[in-house]
Amino acid sequence: MKAGALDSKTKALEALAIAITIRCEGCIVQHVQGAIKLGATRDEIVETINVAIMMGGGPSTVYGGKALACADQLLKDK
Repeated sequence: MKAGALDSKTKALEALAIAITIRCEGCIVQHVQGAIKLGATRDEIVETINVAIMMGGGPSTVYGGKALACADQLLKDK
C-alpha cells in the first residue's frame, strides 16, 4: 500500500471498494479504518461505496451500507 503512481489513500479506497464487492465484512472494517487513517473524508468514502455498488450490483448495497455505518462511527469517534 506504499505510495507509487497512486497515493496510499487512493489505494485504501480501492481496497474498500473491492471489499464491498466481494462482501467481506472484516475487510470492509479494516479498509475503512485504513482509509480514514490516511485522511479519507466521508465524501470520498461515499463515492467509493457508490462505485462499489455500481460494480457489485444489489448485494453491494447491503455491504456499502455497512461500510458507511462503520465510517460514520469511526469519524464520529475521531
